[in-house]
Amino acid sequence: MQINILKLRNAPGEKLTFDFSSAMDDIEVSGQHFRFVGPVAATGEVVSRDNYFQVKGVTKATILTSCNNCLESFALEVEGSLEEIYARNEEIVQADLASEAIGFLGDVINIEPEVSKSLIIELPMRLICSPECQGLCQQCGSNLNKTQCNCQNETIDPRLAVLKKLQQ
Repeated sequence: MQINILKLRNAPGEKLTFDFSSAMDDIEVSGQHFRFVGPVAATGEVVSRDNYFQVKGVTKATILTSCNNCLESFALEVEGSLEEIYARNEEIVQADLASEAIGFLGDVINIEPEVSKSLIIELPMRLICSPECQGLCQQCGSNLNKTQCNCQNETIDPRLAVLKKLQQ
């Protein structure tokens, strides 16, 4: 996902649109593995400013991962927003953009790392295959979405266990 900005080089205010759809490598974040199913799409525009290039757009992908409750694989549709500032490495220092801008060399901006970041940011904190997912049995480990087990799941607060004895 590379954008050739040669046309925008000396034309502040000019825009260039982009529309990418390409395969991306699998990623791992905090021990969770994510595999992109099909192409990752990124659409938007690049606007030339005085010393930098502003990239705005939308990213979309289908990610295959595992459910935090039942550990089964499932596909998740993710849509993110892309809003970044790019500047040539030598212009970052001159324009004092070091804290905001992403540096690049030549006349090509590679937006792939920021596309994957924009999708990762949009992932929910807890990845669940469906709101009805029952997860795994805490005693025998069977998937409660597929089978019902005969385990006793009655948990009693130890502070109230004395009351249970009185009832018997």
